[in-house]
Amino acid sequence: MDDFASAAMVRVLTHGMAALGLEIPDAAAASGDTPARIGLDVKRAVVESAIRQGGLACLPRLGRGVLTFADDPTHRALTAARDGIDLLERWCRLERYVHSEHRLELRAGGDGRADLRHVSLQPGHAPSAAEDLVVLGVLAALLEAIGLQAVRATIDGHEVLGDGATQALLGRLAQAGRTGDWTLHWRPGRRGSEATASAVAPPRPSGGPVAAPLDLCSTLPWPDAALRCARDALSDPLRPRTLAEAAAALGLSARGLQRTLADAGLTWSAVQAQTRVRAASWWLLETPLPIAEIGFLSGYSDQPHFTREFGRRIGLPPGRYRVHFSRG
Repeated sequence: MDDFASAAMVRVLTHGMAALGLEIPDAAAASGDTPARIGLDVKRAVVESAIRQGGLACLPRLGRGVLTFADDPTHRALTAARDGIDLLERWCRLERYVHSEHRLELRAGGDGRADLRHVSLQPGHAPSAAEDLVVLGVLAALLEAIGLQAVRATIDGHEVLGDGATQALLGRLAQAGRTGDWTLHWRPGRRGSEATASAVAPPRPSGGPVAAPLDLCSTLPWPDAALRCARDALSDPLRPRTLAEAAAALGLSARGLQRTLADAGLTWSAVQAQTRVRAASWWLLETPLPIAEIGFLSGYSDQPHFTREFGRRIGLPPGRYRVHFSRG
């Protein structure tokens, strides 16, 4: 699998280091901004260099480097979230998609706060204090990116972002093994209509396309209800949808939508599957993004699911499809 999530994290950290005036290690600078696989040694070099220069207290602040990637497709997929809990759930989906050994557990959430734990799937191999603090900083920055106000984080009741995070405090928490249990706090913000519209159908800047078109299914001989469901799915592929929710949005009962689809020889799952494969085809042909990232952006649960379903419906695995049909 292309380790696009890890590569993206290294780019976030190096941009965060630059914003703090820290020197970027040679290994990270040499890797550039390409979305290629980045080895664990590079990630470790970046974090160790940051700690040497700024101590543990600088690590959560490195997460603000994520704000420089507002036009990155994965950033847009995450920040299309409707609220803080939705964003955290999207992050969890990204971790599952890339089969990350470290996972975020959302233990409780609501009313402007979320209780979280950063854990490892391997017993006895908990994330390091540095890894905990970096991820915490990225999540806080992403919450700000969706318009939430007064975002802060506490561990054992102590503020660990901004000026409240002292070297001594974080050192004590790290020594006690407490850096992986967080509470994130925020106040609701309000996105303007322009921001909301851009989350659904973002513009294409000069750097290249950032979202699949919403009309990818418009040429199919589907009833209007199915086409509207497809457009909705394309507007935000990471948002889970149920038949009942889709029917309610159309002013129908769940049974009414099922009958409409059945009359056209369709099912709800078939509409969703066709939408995903058309989105993936567009990303493969129109962008140079890594195949793993394309599967995530198109709404697949993991890369094996993407490869299996795409091959079954198209007749070629994603990589061969791109080689044969891409314009270069």
